[in-house]
Amino acid sequence: MEIKKSVKEELVPFLDDIFKQQHDAEFSDGLVESTEQSLVLAAWVEDQLAGGIVGRYQYDTLYISLLGVDARFQKLGIGSKLMQAIEKQAVEKGLKTITLTTKAYQALDFYLKQGYEVFGEIADVPMIGTTKYYLAKRISK
Repeated sequence: MEIKKSVKEELVPFLDDIFKQQHDAEFSDGLVESTEQSLVLAAWVEDQLAGGIVGRYQYDTLYISLLGVDARFQKLGIGSKLMQAIEKQAVEKGLKTITLTTKAYQALDFYLKQGYEVFGEIADVPMIGTTKYYLAKRISK
């Protein structure tokens, strides 16, 4: 055996195929859709892009990968409105859970106010002196 550097474009399709085979073996009836899809929303104030949110969902869960509001537009409720909008879309798609991560210096209190719960944390990740938090919210039973 030899371990060598590879390129993402070559390796990812190979790994995706392995995961598809595992999925198909577990869910042989084909009723569970595994295709990952995205939700992308932007907030505009007049003609200026003020913020945005990006999530991807698969099965019953949406993972919010990015949420940001330009400093000039913070404290106007834009982040909360973006969260509400993506949660609404997730409910409409029949999703059950939303997950996300944040770091100690980012927006933990904001997400807690939005109804998210911390289910895990790791100190000194991604760097010494900070903590990474894992959060989730059930949006449908």
